[in-house]
Amino acid sequence: PPPASPGFVTAPKPPEMDPAKVVLGTAPWTFEAREGRVIETRSYRIMITSRRQLLTDRLPIFMEFALNHYTSTLGSLPRPAEQMESYVMDNRPEWARMTQRVMGEEADLYLRIQRGGFSSNGRAILYDIGRRDTFAIAAHEGWHQYTQRTFRNPLPVTLEEGIATYMEGFRWREDNTGLPDFLPWANLERYDQLRQADRSGKLLRLDRLMRSTPQELMSQDPDLALTYYAQGWALIHFLNEGEGGRYQPALQQILADAAAGRLMSRVSQSVRGNSRGAMIRRNVDLLDVYTGRPAADLNDEYQSFLKQIIKQGTRPKITAGESPIAAVPSGA
Repeated sequence: PPPASPGFVTAPKPPEMDPAKVVLGTAPWTFEAREGRVIETRSYRIMITSRRQLLTDRLPIFMEFALNHYTSTLGSLPRPAEQMESYVMDNRPEWARMTQRVMGEEADLYLRIQRGGFSSNGRAILYDIGRRDTFAIAAHEGWHQYTQRTFRNPLPVTLEEGIATYMEGFRWREDNTGLPDFLPWANLERYDQLRQADRSGKLLRLDRLMRSTPQELMSQDPDLALTYYAQGWALIHFLNEGEGGRYQPALQQILADAAAGRLMSRVSQSVRGNSRGAMIRRNVDLLDVYTGRPAADLNDEYQSFLKQIIKQGTRPKITAGESPIAAVPSGA
């Protein structure tokens, strides 16, 4: 693959934040008859009605740590210039009414979402779906929220969703501080779906994965949509560390170009006609542009990587948030 552009350097691990200084202020906030709180941090304004105190206490710190993760783990990326708004409702009926208020005539499309919530125009609208899953969906939608607000060019759908699933993995620290460590491999939901898809013979080829959307696959088979997200998660790991890290510079350059607004111009050299924007969102050849190899040619390497991930003995590695690539089968 082409080398990263001069001056583009992978960011070091971000400095540790002082949790006591994350929350800048809180105030009462009411949605209909429900009393809640508005919580402000450097990067977020969170309106929350959830009655789960742990969620109210930890989410502001969690999101600031997540933003540090977004802007450093796959290269040095810009921080948003302004606060991002997030609504975290106590239950689905509240979420549905908030969605109708915020999205107006477009609300029906978003109300089809089965679980968790969504991000649109840099604003996240979520609801409480459990002690751990609410944080995972906040990290996932937080990536969309971040790119919607910060990136000058959109990423292709599969890469955007793949990175969002990559950002889901985390573990709470064992020192009772309530702080998260973001570990992209720590995602048993995506891992188990990969294993299930492999057993049922439903793993998608890389070229099909790159030109699909979860909505299209959902209309064919709900399991295919789940497999899409799981394979997107695995794709980012493949590009980041597969083949000895061969494609990592290309992945970092895609993100840097999208953030800076260079993606359109670079891809325009390979795409003719007036459908350039649509092609970038679903273009199979974007991998060709940045790695020198189209998705169809990368499929064998990608499928081999999937087999390495899900082979017997790798689950303890995933549970620990460690890469399973060098895992030795243990009979687990």
